[in-house]
Amino acid sequence: MKRDTGRAWIYGINPVMEALKSGRKIRAVYVKKDNNKRLKDLSKLAVTKHIPLRKVDDLFFNRFGNAVHQFVCASVETKKLLTIEQLYERAVKKSEQAVFILLDRIEDPRNLGAVLRVGDGAGVNGVIFQSIGSAGITPVVEKTSSGAADTLPIAAVPNIKQAMRFLKEKDIFLIGAASESKKTLWEADMRVPIAIVLGSEGKGMRVTVRENCDELIKIPLLGKVDSLNVSVAAGVILFECLRQRSM
Repeated sequence: MKRDTGRAWIYGINPVMEALKSGRKIRAVYVKKDNNKRLKDLSKLAVTKHIPLRKVDDLFFNRFGNAVHQFVCASVETKKLLTIEQLYERAVKKSEQAVFILLDRIEDPRNLGAVLRVGDGAGVNGVIFQSIGSAGITPVVEKTSSGAADTLPIAAVPNIKQAMRFLKEKDIFLIGAASESKKTLWEADMRVPIAIVLGSEGKGMRVTVRENCDELIKIPLLGKVDSLNVSVAAGVILFECLRQRSM
């Protein structure tokens, strides 16, 4: 990721399109000279919003290595991350039954991006991750999230356990996903304000994070594989939450 004074690159049709729609500050959009209909539609939107449009050759996109850039990128302001206080205040203004995602050291940017995409689809009020030991919001995260990284409220905190204590003080019920739990997802009550706590790839939640949860649940697995990808687990839990709240 190339940065200078709070600026960064994003690439891929969906991330750039969502950035254009969201009103994020964009310095310029770059597209391949000879492009397809989707890129032409994106280009028209950039022009409509009075954002400089640069037509470039294929070599311009070599800066992104082997990434799937789809021959479009944009120079943008870096994603503005919130404090947990700001994220909470925004959430309570929108919903009395808030749903948050807390991520304990998700290191793979593709997993983080996929979690953001699922969270956006499930209508969560915000995502919280620890600034140290996590992937952070990178171009890979933005690309994998298909634009959700741009639209979702996201908070980076120095210590996830402090964030958990803050949410508890605000009467947010903390539900941790842990395969060793005896209680299944179907037995949890998700009709109250909640935060879903998810651990890192392969390691799960740290012991001290697990101890700060109000309740631990597991997703019943019937096959030989004993765990799910973190973004898949997030999707299963969040849409069970939606199901309960729709009844």
